[in-house]
Amino acid sequence: MGHYVQRTARPNLFLVSGGTTTENWQGLVGSDRMRLRLSELRSEFDYLLIDAAAMSVSNDSVILGRSSDGVVLVLKANASRREWARRAVHELQTAKARVLGAVLNQRTFPIPEKIYKKL
Repeated sequence: MGHYVQRTARPNLFLVSGGTTTENWQGLVGSDRMRLRLSELRSEFDYLLIDAAAMSVSNDSVILGRSSDGVVLVLKANASRREWARRAVHELQTAKARVLGAVLNQRTFPIPEKIYKKL
């Protein structure tokens, strides 16, 4: 493993940090150097999970999605709009990224008072 891979407190879980921001960071994501690093990591690990910037901020997700086995959209409850999600899926598919599905985060499930009293 390269020096860019760090162990975490959890067994069998490693972290690769994006490092610090550089002036040409956008060019690095789609570079041959990045593809080489991803290839090295694939040979070392069973799964690679890449947490990329929101598609509304940059096109890193599209670029990385093309180089991956699949993409999972993370949608924020009460913030992400259906039309935006459809556009994101279309953009990923147009770029030949395989969309595996979506996850809804920050969803709250209020528990009725009656149930709280029984807990």
